[in-house]
Formats: sequence, C-alpha cells, structure tokens
Amino acid sequence: MPDKDFVIRPLRRADFGQVQQIYLLGLETGNASYEVEAPSWERFSKAKIPESLYVAVEADNDEKVIGWVAAAPISTRSVFHGVVEDSIYIHPDARGRGVAGALVDQLIEVCIKLNKWAIHSWIFPENVGSAKLHESRGFEKVGTLRHLAKMTYGEYKGQWRDTDIWEKLLPKPEIDDETAAALHD
Repeated sequence: MPDKDFVIRPLRRADFGQVQQIYLLGLETGNASYEVEAPSWERFSKAKIPESLYVAVEADNDEKVIGWVAAAPISTRSVFHGVVEDSIYIHPDARGRGVAGALVDQLIEVCIKLNKWAIHSWIFPENVGSAKLHESRGFEKVGTLRHLAKMTYGEYKGQWRDTDIWEKLLPKPEIDDETAAALHD
C-alpha cells in the first residue's frame, strides 16, 4: 500500500475558513445536515470538544485542508460526559483517498484518551457513503428517527427527513463510585 498523500494534524484557527468551505460543500449535497449555513468560529469552537478538532491536509502543503473531524457533547448533563456526536466532512476532490477513514480513526483514538465511552453519528439514510464509512470503523446502526425534521433547503426542501443513529461503543473508562455519583445531576 502506498504511503498516504495526506497528513492528519490538529485544527488551527487559521484553518477555519477552509473548514467552513468544506462544510458548505457538504450542505450543498442536501444529505449532510439540517443546518443551512456554516457556523462562525465562535459558535463552532464553543460547540466542539477542542481536543477532537483535526484536519487532513495535503502531505506537500500543510495549509491545504482536505477534510476535518470533530466531536461535540451530546448533552450538557454531566452524567453523559462520555458520549459524543461526531462530525466529519471531506472536500469532494479528496474522496476515495482514505481521508475520511483516517480522520474517524483519529477521532476514535482521541475519544478513548478523553475517557469517552460512545460516539454517535446522525446520518441521513440517503448518505450511503457516510453510513459505510462509519460501519467500516465499527459503528452499528442502532435506530432511525422518523420524520425528525423538515428540510428547509435544497432538493429535499419541504420534505420530512428520517435520520439514522449510528453508535460506536468504546472501552469503558475506570470511574469509581464517588466520581460516578458526582456525575449525576
């Protein structure tokens, strides 16, 4: 297998313009998110777990972002601190190069180090590529939320959309009874 022609590294603030653009390209597909616009840096960085922010860049150009991954808490309740939701977006020109798999692998490693015990991914059923990617990394489809929301843009505008929930269980961190009790709201 040839060496990868990309590198995974932590996201830098200067990367964010490209991260936004890749996100917007995902939105244009109509199968990436219910969102209609890219968040500001302030909103993005506040919503995501800082240690989980990674980008893939070209091996010969450390500033050319071709994909990104991040995790966000699923809840503000402390008892759920170990469960996150992932986001992964790849520039269309970088598809088929192993970028997405490498980014998800990086996220899994980081989540284990951060004592997370589950990663969730909410995927439109029509986004077969994302479902296959997650399945290839050990995620299991655990359910479908029917008519979760009505699309407000794109080819699905006005349609109620289903959303599949995929889950990857990670090794359980050691949490003593006192710590566990303190986590309950």
